[in-house]
Amino acid sequence: MKVCVIGSGIFGIAAVREISRHLPEWSVHWVSEDPEAGGLWNTASKRSRVYDTLFLNTSRQRSAFTGTAIPAEPSVHFVHHSLYSAYLAEVAAGCQGPQRHWECRVDSVSAREGGGWLVRWHDRTGAGTEEEFDAVVDATGHNVEPVWPDVPRAAGTTYALSHSAEYRNAEPYRGKRVLVIGNGASAVDIACELTSAASRVEISIRTPKWYLPKVLLGKPIDHSGGGLSHAPLVGRVIARVGESVVRRVVGSYDSFGLEVPRSPLAVSTPVLSDHFLPHLSHGRLHARTGVVALEQESVRFADGTEGTFDAVIAATGFQDASPHLPADVRDTLSRRRLGLSLEAPGSPGLYLLNRFRCGDSAVKCAEVQAAAVARCLPGSRSRSGAPPVLAGPEVPGGRITARTLRKVYEAYR
Repeated sequence: MKVCVIGSGIFGIAAVREISRHLPEWSVHWVSEDPEAGGLWNTASKRSRVYDTLFLNTSRQRSAFTGTAIPAEPSVHFVHHSLYSAYLAEVAAGCQGPQRHWECRVDSVSAREGGGWLVRWHDRTGAGTEEEFDAVVDATGHNVEPVWPDVPRAAGTTYALSHSAEYRNAEPYRGKRVLVIGNGASAVDIACELTSAASRVEISIRTPKWYLPKVLLGKPIDHSGGGLSHAPLVGRVIARVGESVVRRVVGSYDSFGLEVPRSPLAVSTPVLSDHFLPHLSHGRLHARTGVVALEQESVRFADGTEGTFDAVIAATGFQDASPHLPADVRDTLSRRRLGLSLEAPGSPGLYLLNRFRCGDSAVKCAEVQAAAVARCLPGSRSRSGAPPVLAGPEVPGGRITARTLRKVYEAYR
């Protein structure tokens, strides 16, 4: 039997590894439009989102695939993107068995009469190929198409307006007044880096979040032994203790000009940064409320104030864009009706990985999703009579972690 895995990022690598482990007799075809594996972390990829100074926000111990450590000195917990990209390429190269179709763009995935799937792709010369498969695993993910702020935007603004997908370093912004819109890890990282070159940097925050240092109490915060990121998994009491520790170590958020988070730490995905709060306290970075309008010459904020800038960077995330998938599947994704399910509704044998935001290490979530798909394919050694359909529930409130996913997929086997 044959399976086609589309995408060579973290989730594509996980899919190939898990299917090869559970189903060694299956023929795996691996299709990617990139020249080598790594996905968004590979600077040679058209979809790469990395900037020059980007380091992982999860520790190397939590960012590694099972059984393959990231090479680094023991004291190094958070590695540079170039090292991580090389690591992913090495892990992918170690996958034995799959037929690789690199630098090939998938044109369409369509259902065959009587079952199975027909996948069409073309290589960099334009030569087309089509093959039939018993199953397809699409691991292209949801971090594809830039999302812009959902506010009125004037045409022909006097300030330069760009998306964080285009950002590489602070040099083009030297001596300029810059506004960063967003409140995620990339927004915070970029805003902090810009302070080294821009004359003034402001960050617009619509929804307040928890901001935590990467290392707390001597250990990376995502380590189960010393971190607070796992507090929600062991009960509300521990979560309250975690919040108390944060307040004692970090201080009150309003002293930094920030709103207090509306959601408790137990159901939040915190933003990890060693520089954000210190930059605010030193006056190198200035917080503003959410943007309500991008006017021609100024930016208007939710508190009624306005500001003028030379450049505005929207670090407002990405969304799914999979034109090769069937129209009804794309509609399901656009309406966010997939929930935690891994199989496209009404499309048996078509599996979709990385279609929701996971508040945990991407690798750990990828391994859980990929293993669940592999177990549901016919002939899996771990199938134990499980049906081939993963009827996942809606995305629950709060953080989605690898442990949460493992419990969900075990329940729906």
